[in-house]
Amino acid sequence: MQSKPLVSIVIPTYNRRLYVADAIESCLAQTYRNCEIIVVDDGSSDGSEAFLHARFGDRILYFFQDNQGPGIARNRGIDAAGGEFIHFLDADDQLHERKIEIGLEAFRRHPDVSVIYTHYQQVASDGSTPVETGTFEGYTDDVYCELLRQTGCRILTSSSMFRSGALRAVGGFADDVKFRSAEDWDLFLRLALRFRFHGIDEPLVYRRVHSGMISDDKLAGAYGRLKTIQNARQYGRERCMTAAEFDQLEAARHHVYALYLWRAGEHEDARRHFLRAARIFPPLARQRRLYAFYTRFLPPASLGWTLGLVHRMRRLLGKSAPADP
Repeated sequence: MQSKPLVSIVIPTYNRRLYVADAIESCLAQTYRNCEIIVVDDGSSDGSEAFLHARFGDRILYFFQDNQGPGIARNRGIDAAGGEFIHFLDADDQLHERKIEIGLEAFRRHPDVSVIYTHYQQVASDGSTPVETGTFEGYTDDVYCELLRQTGCRILTSSSMFRSGALRAVGGFADDVKFRSAEDWDLFLRLALRFRFHGIDEPLVYRRVHSGMISDDKLAGAYGRLKTIQNARQYGRERCMTAAEFDQLEAARHHVYALYLWRAGEHEDARRHFLRAARIFPPLARQRRLYAFYTRFLPPASLGWTLGLVHRMRRLLGKSAPADP
């Protein structure tokens, strides 16, 4: 590790003119100065390009591409990065002024580690007012299995710093334009198979909470989590869980995705995923076939009373109701 290694900070942005300047300013304010700032504009139509050129000029490296999602935008940044280390920052988030310095100190103390992640503080849409933030949830040395067992990823992408060689070794983010949510979970799983992680329980990122966040798109999120688990079947589950446990995990992702498709009016696709869940995990097949049947005739609002009826019937029969997926 060089004494003053270059750190590439990659910021994907899409119609975030209102916030992206704060993200860039937080990078320029870092106590560690040997950083390059790479902004990848993922097809913005809000005047971001002219605004960023006028405000920051050659203090940033700016790239424009057609809209393909945040993962592919970050891959463009990885390709352009010259740093020994790469840090991602979403356009609506901000870094603590010592974020890069503290990250590099951690890499020096842990030369066998390839991924450093930290806690974060959620802030209101003004970018500064603190709002309630959960406690830091670190990982043990078995990061892959812990990640695989979750319903999503606890690591915030904006809090993460990587050895660039590790990112390139796993191929970066998935090259899939539909994969616009949970793409970070997929990346972290692939990294955890081969490299060590280290968590820092300090809130060194400010995560802005506002309307229009990607995480608010529940349908995209459900698709991304399903895609992640389907990909993970290829990565391996043998040291983490049995085949039946993994089947139950994947079936639950199909089920949740089907629920959101149903609510979006995509009845045929919803039915297909309910039936897929039934085939993958037979113990809950009857319930899921009933859901598939309902999609032909009933609105999603029927779910509430149906689930209530199922739970009541099972209690009357002296059985515990199955956990919701």
